[in-house]
Amino acid sequence: MTEALEKRLEALEAENAIRKLKYTYLNACDRKDVETIRACFTEDAELDYPPIGKFGLDGLIDIFTQMAATTPITDVHQAHNGEINIDGDTATGFWNLGFATYDPRDKSFRLLSSFYHDRYRKTVSGWKICYSRSEPRAIVDGSLAEDSIKGEWLAE
Repeated sequence: MTEALEKRLEALEAENAIRKLKYTYLNACDRKDVETIRACFTEDAELDYPPIGKFGLDGLIDIFTQMAATTPITDVHQAHNGEINIDGDTATGFWNLGFATYDPRDKSFRLLSSFYHDRYRKTVSGWKICYSRSEPRAIVDGSLAEDSIKGEWLAE
């Protein structure tokens, strides 16, 4: 195999691994699988998820545990249109996220559209997310009633 072909194959394999990593993370969020979420990130990961805040990996796990993992809330994360750029053992990613959440306690829901700006690093255990910033684009908050749905557009 030629050197150029090997590099192309490595880049394709890296891109595929990063796509799987992102999907693993989002599916783990929906399953409330805290250990799998943790395994998707480097220990020194930096996260910026407005309006929740900026924090490291332990902060993410604490917030996720409080807001989702220990509640009856149902979440659905869907990443689309991933753009991944490989640069050796690092990479960047840009994703369009569609998110829906429902809380049966008060019958409230949120529909959110945002962009993810990610950075990835290849580690001895594979590709990991080392930085992630969410850029909210549109938010609809609402509630369900017996005979109607009430919603409010909260876009900036």
